This record gives sequence, structure tokens and C-alpha cells, in this order.
Amino acid sequence: MNGFRGGLAGWLVLGTVGFSLAMGCALPKKAESPGPVREVVSDERAPLEWARGERWFVLVKRSCRTVSVYRKGEWMRTYHDISFGRNPGDKLYEGDRKTPLGLYRMVGRRRHPRWSRFILLDYPNLRDREVHRAARAAGLVPTGPGSQIGIHGSDEPILNRGGVDWTYGCVSLLDEDVRELYSTVPPGTLVLIED
Repeated sequence: MNGFRGGLAGWLVLGTVGFSLAMGCALPKKAESPGPVREVVSDERAPLEWARGERWFVLVKRSCRTVSVYRKGEWMRTYHDISFGRNPGDKLYEGDRKTPLGLYRMVGRRRHPRWSRFILLDYPNLRDREVHRAARAAGLVPTGPGSQIGIHGSDEPILNRGGVDWTYGCVSLLDEDVRELYSTVPPGTLVLIED
């Protein structure tokens, strides 16, 4: 692990709230004509100075329903129409239908017959295991932390476009978007999932 990643882990603990407030996202705008209109806040495309040391970086914002891709800290692309786990909050155990929050790494990838492409994340990571272990000791969880969390396509694009959270904890993009992400971003890329 290079110095940047060690620094990023510390930043996550201390600075997630400040970062969230600094980054913009697509916000609804009152429509003067029929149909939805979205206004993109310019902060979405602002460079991530702290990510300049990373060849690629993916930022998932649940509150904005976006997945943004950065190359050496420079914004490259943002995907919309994202779905998450059916239940709100941070993933704690297998079957809770929540999407985890935190810093992950893309560790595997494959074509998928139902979801076009599947990009596996390293969930549960050390932090997830420690939180789960403490919750298990307190009798708060019925099962293990779970696994096989990733980024994949959708066999029900109408749900993604409608803002319906339907997954068991994964991040779902439209098929054409996950194919592009899959072919662009290499294994080993860091993925930050935040509210």
C-alpha cells in the first residue's frame, strides 16, 4: 500500500462529512414544461485533488444516485439511473439488503447472464469485519457479514430509471453504462461508496 492509500483511509474517518458537503450532484429543478428536468451542479466535475495519485478512482454517491469516474483526479464521466440495496443504511450482515459504505477495491470481474457485467468489490474489508464482529458480540446480527457485493447491470432498467432500490446490496447501473465502466476501469481500482 502506498502512502496515498494510507492517507485516504485516515481521510475517510475524519473527512467524509466535509467531502460530502463539498461535492455536488444532479439536483431536481422545477420544470417549467412537462417532464423531469435535471440540473447538474458544477462541483460534480471538479477535480479530486486528493485522488491525483490514483490512475482511476470511482465515487458512488447514494444520495445523488450517481457513479462518477476519475482518472488521476480529473472527472471523466458520471452515470445516472443507479439502484442500491432495498434498505437504507450501511450494510452490516448478509441478507440485510443494504449497500455498504466505505472504501473498496475492484477485485474481480466477469460477464453475467442476468446483469451483463459484474465487477466484484472486496466487501467485507477489514473495517466491515470489525464492525460485524462487534455487532455479533452484542447479539445484533443473525448471520455473517455477507459477500459478493459488486457493481452490475440491470435486468429491470425501468426500476433503475425510476429510482427504485431493488438489489440485495450491490450497485446497479444500466447495462450500457456497466459495459462502458467494465471496459474502461481496470481491476484494482478504488471505489468509495458514500451517502
